[in-house]
Amino acid sequence: MTPQLLLIAAIASALPAAPAEPNPRLAACLAEATTLAAVIACEQQFGGSASPKNPGIDPITDPGPSDLSAYDYLWLPACPTAQPGNPGSLDADCALAQSCVDPELMMMALWARQTIDARGQPVRGSWGVDRIECRDPADLGPVQEQRRQLAWTDVLSAVRRVGIPAEQVEAPQYTLVNLDTTFYTTPAPIDRSLTIIGYAVDVHIEPTSYTWNWGDGSSDTTTTPGQPYPNTDVTHTYDRATREGPSHQLSVDVTYTIRYRVDGGEWLEVPETITISGESTGLPIKQAAAVLVAED
Repeated sequence: MTPQLLLIAAIASALPAAPAEPNPRLAACLAEATTLAAVIACEQQFGGSASPKNPGIDPITDPGPSDLSAYDYLWLPACPTAQPGNPGSLDADCALAQSCVDPELMMMALWARQTIDARGQPVRGSWGVDRIECRDPADLGPVQEQRRQLAWTDVLSAVRRVGIPAEQVEAPQYTLVNLDTTFYTTPAPIDRSLTIIGYAVDVHIEPTSYTWNWGDGSSDTTTTPGQPYPNTDVTHTYDRATREGPSHQLSVDVTYTIRYRVDGGEWLEVPETITISGESTGLPIKQAAAVLVAED
């Protein structure tokens, strides 16, 4: 064992366990670690590479739309008394903190605390040791740059999670066979302000296309939501009547485009659209019949 690790092993004060890592064996080891020495031993034995959502000092990589996690990070001297929230932690001094081969460096512990969970919801996680290494003393304190850059996939996931109301086809109480019937729907642009992994995000959601499901096995797509009769922007003609009782179930699926801006910056486009399936509207189709009327 090197002199540096001997110094680490000499520390008997217990510290919180490090955040769980993807490697199950490493996670189990870290769960039992109670000293800085034990944390380093776990990393040496099981290869403690940081997970994408808990990267320490490594460059942030976008973990994808399914993970909106975010963390706070804090570099403190690797001393038993130096813990987040303890007064004087930044000025703590001990043999371990001065044990680096390069006298210009300091042995530091990187503490991590989760602030946003995988669903993008704020949480207040407990602090835990992420890693220990020799660093420039100027690095002491919060690591602001560890908040990863917001991606458009985060915005799309947040919009899906918050939800967009389903639309409904506006139709007459019934219509006739072979009659051009007017239909329409009433979506509106949506403006929302969201907090996504710590960023203030303004979102503009705009309806851009409409897929009309007519209930007779056919469908049409338009760029207009239609208007009430006598307008004929959106019409459909049925070629057979429905039986007494049952009716066709109409619906309209609305496709939206999304724009967003972060912390009041420039507007950006989300390259993928989002389509919301509509609610059903019943429409009976009747057959007109000629009726002879006797004149007086």
